[in-house]
Parts: sequence; structure tokens; C-alpha cells
Amino acid sequence: MSAAVVDDEIFTAHRSPGHPERPDRVRAIRAAIAPLIAARNIPVLSPDPASEEQIATVHDERLIAAVDAMALSGGGWFDADTYCTALSAAAARMAAGAAITAVDAAVKGTHTVALMRPPGHHACPSVAMGFCLFNNIAIGARHAQTAHGITRVAIVDIDVHHGNGTHDMFYDDGDVLYTSIHESPFYPGTGAVSERGAGEGEGATLNVPVPAGTDGDAWLKHLDETVLPRVAAHSPEIILVSAGFDAHEADPLADLGLTEATYAAVADRLSTLAAATGAGTVWCLEGGYDLDALGASMAAVLEVLAA
Repeated sequence: MSAAVVDDEIFTAHRSPGHPERPDRVRAIRAAIAPLIAARNIPVLSPDPASEEQIATVHDERLIAAVDAMALSGGGWFDADTYCTALSAAAARMAAGAAITAVDAAVKGTHTVALMRPPGHHACPSVAMGFCLFNNIAIGARHAQTAHGITRVAIVDIDVHHGNGTHDMFYDDGDVLYTSIHESPFYPGTGAVSERGAGEGEGATLNVPVPAGTDGDAWLKHLDETVLPRVAAHSPEIILVSAGFDAHEADPLADLGLTEATYAAVADRLSTLAAATGAGTVWCLEGGYDLDALGASMAAVLEVLAA
């Protein structure tokens, strides 16, 4: 398997002074992975912005219009956590486009890391929230289905927060498995074990809440004993990862104890599982707010994927 990175300079244009979801996050990753890109000759792919039609496969058109209108007005806030500037709508469309580009590469057998900002997994069908404007990974999953004829998709959310937006979008869809290991109780207060999907999606949602203080070994045990068997049973044709690194022990916004070695182990397990499909994996950047830990963790993932 080969590896690739998806990136665009507009991802540093989305910014609000003092906010933890800031351009330095992507810059820290770029600096950390640059030696690996040079040593392994890893290509950096340029995305195209997602079209309104592609975004509307998971979002209400009123949300798309609201993001565009707020950007045109010079910016504002959707809630106390979620900002939008004059350039944020363009960045958000490119972030969704990066997920699409990553999927296009993955179906050809490439493990692909997308360095998009703003992140996406809290964005709900009609609501922007939790630092997120559009749900990048959900748009990528729908693109895999509509553009590539893929039926069975698995989304593995490793962010410290439950991806409530992704959870809601696929809750009644049995073709898209959503799994999440997340700190609980914690923002956004969703992701109970009892939430397993509904209707045709019954059983296609798997939430694994873990308490504050959970370390990497205990977290990996949940992955190995609960998540991976369920992913394997789904027989996915492609695996998408909500790649948040805020469960790292150094992260200032959370209370788990993962390390770079934990994330490398996740990459090893998921790439091995994906090998049976012939497709690569897709890693969509979500959280992670300690810059050194964020860069080192993504570098650890990319090194495994490029091996």
C-alpha cells in the first residue's frame, strides 16, 4: 500500500484569535511530517472544493446557506465555540473537498491523510457546532457510495469527543457503520452504549464511552475487543477514520492518556484490516490541541501507513 497527504493552504485561513482550533495545528502537522514526506516520496494531493450538491448529501441546504451568508457578512459565531470568518466558508468547502479527494485516492489503494480545517464530526445535518461547519467525513462517506458505488462503509471515530453529527447522519443507515471510543461524561454529552442505531441502521452504531484517566493500553483493549470485531463483521469496502488526537495524554482540552504509540497501533490495526478490501484508509483530521503531540501523533500514523 502507498500513502498520500491531502492539504491546501486555505486551511490556515480559518482563524479566530485565541481559539484553540487554530491554523498552528495544521502547521505543526506539516512540520512534523515533512521529513517523512521527503524520505518516502509521499505525494501531497491538492483538493477541489466540495460542491453544494456534494455537501447537501448530508446537510440541509439551509445550513449551507447560513455558512455562506455568515462568511459574506464578514463572519460571526454559530455558538459559543464555533466561529465563521469571511474566509471560513471557502475553507469549509475545501475541507469537505479534501475528504472527497482522500476517498478517491483510497479506493485506488492509497492510505490517505487529509489535513483539513475546520474539523467536521460535530456538524449535524442542520447545525454547525463544536468547532465544525460541515461534516467532512460524512460527506466523504456519501461520496464513496454515490461516486464509487461502495455499499458498505465503516467510520472509526478516535477523537476524544463523541462525533454526534456523524452519529446522527447515519443512525438509520445500515450500510454505514459508525463507531466511536470517546471520553464520557464529556462534550457533547451524547454517545451512550444504548444508542445502537434505528430502523435499517439498528446495530450499525457502536458507542464505547470511557472514563477520564483511561490510558492507551486500556483504550486499545476497547478497540481490539469491541470496535475491530464489529468493523470486521460489517465487511466494509472502505474504512474512514475521524482522526482526532485530543485523547493524547498531553492534550489540554481532555483527560485521556493516549500516546503517539497508541495512534501508531491504531493505524497498524486499521490498515491491516483494510488490506482485505484492497482499498486504503481515509484519515480526516478532527481535534488535537497540543501542537507537539498533534504533530508527533499524525507523523506516527503516517509512518505506519507509508511502510
